[in-house]
Amino acid sequence: MAPKARRYAQAAFEIASENDTLDEWAADLDALATALGDEDFAALLDAPQAPMSVKMTGIDTVLAGVGEQARNLAKLLVTHRATQVASQIRDDFRAMLDTERGIARAEIATAAPVDDALKTEIVARLSAFVGQEITATFTEDPEILGGMVARVGDRLVDGSVRSKLQSLRQTLGRPVEITRGDD
Repeated sequence: MAPKARRYAQAAFEIASENDTLDEWAADLDALATALGDEDFAALLDAPQAPMSVKMTGIDTVLAGVGEQARNLAKLLVTHRATQVASQIRDDFRAMLDTERGIARAEIATAAPVDDALKTEIVARLSAFVGQEITATFTEDPEILGGMVARVGDRLVDGSVRSKLQSLRQTLGRPVEITRGDD
């Protein structure tokens, strides 16, 4: 987490917690990150020759459906020339919200595409393993050869064929010790 983004996300989270508007803020930050991430809009907001009043009107227009406090955050980011951290603020806020709700995020890589039924099973097993509800993102990584690799927070679950082959290679490369019991 970038320190500046984390501070903004923490402030937004505290406001949202106090006002019981966590879900509204999450949706507003999604909209804010999308709008400020748009190349054309970002170019206007970053243009030194554009008057600040035009930029603020642009924020009010583009983010008309967003809560006033979130629009104020967008204006603050424009004023401090920090619009590029909007998506990180959203991500940091989401991470805080997940922690608050006891949800862990998992990044799961499989060698080949998996169907929805298998995804559901993988998520259920990981959830049982870590003792938390899991929100998962699946990607494909043919380099793992088969199986899957899952990262949940700081935990790594490596059930890939590649790691098993590497482990077998290391085992076979070591001399085998034979121990004898008392005869």
